[in-house]
Amino acid sequence: MNAVADGVDASGDAAATFAARHGASSPEAVPHEAATDLPVEIAGLAGRLPDRLLVAARERAARLGIGADEVLLAESAATPDLLLAAAATRLDITVEPLDGTAPVAVPPPEALRGLMRSGLMRQPDGSIVAAARGLRLRRIAATLEATPMLHARLRLTTPERLAQHVRRHFTEPLGQLAAFALRDEKPDQSAATLGISRYLMVLGALICVALAGLALVSPALLLIGPVLLVSLVLLGWSCLRLVASTMTPEPEPLPPRDDAGLPAYSLLVPLYREARVVPQLIEALAALDYPREKLQVLLVIEPNDGETAAALARHANRPGFDILTAPDTGPRTKPKALNAALPFARGAIVGIYDAEDMPDPQQLRRACAAFAAPGNRRVGCVQARLAIDNVADSWITRQFAAEYAAHFDVVLPLLASARLPLPLGGTSNHFRRAALDRVGAWDPFNVAEDADLGVRLARGGWRTLIIASTTDEEAPRTAGAWLRQRTRWYKGWMQTLLVHGRAPRRLIGEIGWSGMLSFLFLLGGGLVSALMHPVFALALALRWSFGGDVGASPASLLLDGLGILVLLTGYGATVFCTIIGMRHRRLTGLWRVLPLIPLYWLMLSAAGWRALFQLIAAPQRWEKTEHGLARTSRRRPVRLRLRPARNGAARRRPMIKPG
Repeated sequence: MNAVADGVDASGDAAATFAARHGASSPEAVPHEAATDLPVEIAGLAGRLPDRLLVAARERAARLGIGADEVLLAESAATPDLLLAAAATRLDITVEPLDGTAPVAVPPPEALRGLMRSGLMRQPDGSIVAAARGLRLRRIAATLEATPMLHARLRLTTPERLAQHVRRHFTEPLGQLAAFALRDEKPDQSAATLGISRYLMVLGALICVALAGLALVSPALLLIGPVLLVSLVLLGWSCLRLVASTMTPEPEPLPPRDDAGLPAYSLLVPLYREARVVPQLIEALAALDYPREKLQVLLVIEPNDGETAAALARHANRPGFDILTAPDTGPRTKPKALNAALPFARGAIVGIYDAEDMPDPQQLRRACAAFAAPGNRRVGCVQARLAIDNVADSWITRQFAAEYAAHFDVVLPLLASARLPLPLGGTSNHFRRAALDRVGAWDPFNVAEDADLGVRLARGGWRTLIIASTTDEEAPRTAGAWLRQRTRWYKGWMQTLLVHGRAPRRLIGEIGWSGMLSFLFLLGGGLVSALMHPVFALALALRWSFGGDVGASPASLLLDGLGILVLLTGYGATVFCTIIGMRHRRLTGLWRVLPLIPLYWLMLSAAGWRALFQLIAAPQRWEKTEHGLARTSRRRPVRLRLRPARNGAARRRPMIKPG
């Protein structure tokens, strides 16, 4: 620790460049009183770093509403340990490196949460370790001045050292917290507690198929009830899409330019076998237009993924980026990895990105504008729109792009404007940290954690908004990769329906009848459509091919009418929604997409039935989607070329090299 204060190469040219970039006072002549009137967090650096650098950091910190030490850290002008040594000397308290032996007692999960939120940890000898920086350090200084006796008990460390200490010594409770907290605290809202209902869902689907076959062989009035029930769900799903196609987009607030009012932001990025896209990911995240001092990026990897870890070590070695390894406890799923990273997130807003994402540079500012708009105090999540980037890779990616356009640009905005629960996308969703904590974060046992979390937010009284900011994604370009991904999505939808549908009266009490119906129509209708589409189509085709007197009975006419109505309405709604979505997204090739919708629906059906049987055989299996395989791109080369020009902070070279 003594070495951290030594060997600081503080060149005057670097200080001048830093001051000029951030509009500080002229670096040529800094008055002596300005250089000595420094906030407590950097006052101990006087004489160790150039005065004009410290003054520039102080002035930028005042504009951002943060500590000056955070500015120096973001600029690589000082290391965390150097700042720690200087602050401890200034406050006359002891430095705690937290590099010794393991603590005597392991805190329970709730205490571990409190430790990470507060940055305070009690040692076995009764001393208190504070991991503080910036404005928190100023509050500690004021407390020490008011209560001098605390000098003997208080020790100072860095947030980085505290996080490393927790990861090193508390791996087991962290893993238990990430994997089982929701199951233990809210068992009725976790897919881990699903039992016989999984088998009943499979049995119900098979019964529906059997009834459809029976209706084909011998139409009877007795069969109208079950067929009518299924038809109503499918018609509700279609009508929802038709209504969404007629909606006019609502105006959105402009992204804020006042950096002082922006909150601290944490981005969680789970990665597994993603080494090939790591360079692109880091460039995309570094190009986000947000003050570096207020942005934290947590990259979460699995313990058996050395290749991705090596790629991150090469490309993510920059201020504000931290690499975490998810504990090897419980299911190895994306939501478990997100839960493992959440205790280390320091931001009031928490955003989620996937490895292949290319978000709009203004996305974080737009999310902040939505959270801060009048009347939005109960907005718990802001979902950006997702678009497919590698549209021209294959006919599958083209259909996928059209499907995404209909879903994110047409359907979800309707649900958000009507204040209805909606299934989130798996990425580019931005949460109030308070909302995440209240609802129990992600369910590690649900393989569509995004859809489930969207419903739990609604049940907790939180709204979700859709913003007109786009994240480009890579779609699977082969049938096998597409089928595995869609199977996982459908299986997660089934888990979500079973979890939140096991207490219908309570669910209605929490989200209302309209919320209940939209939840049923969107998730249930999508699943029933995938499972029953080939059954309805085959039944009608066979009946029409048989002809004869069978169609003359009232039961036969009613069943035929329901089948035709469901098919025509379903295809009509899909076509209409697809047209609107593709026009909004400015996708070409509409007449290549529409004729292939029936074939695409058959693929959806294959994924639906595969998901149904996986629900029994492998409910938590996470079938990985490989990325970095795209052969074409609509926007990525342009975005990567333009982003650094729009955001000067995309790649900052260190102003000063700490020794």
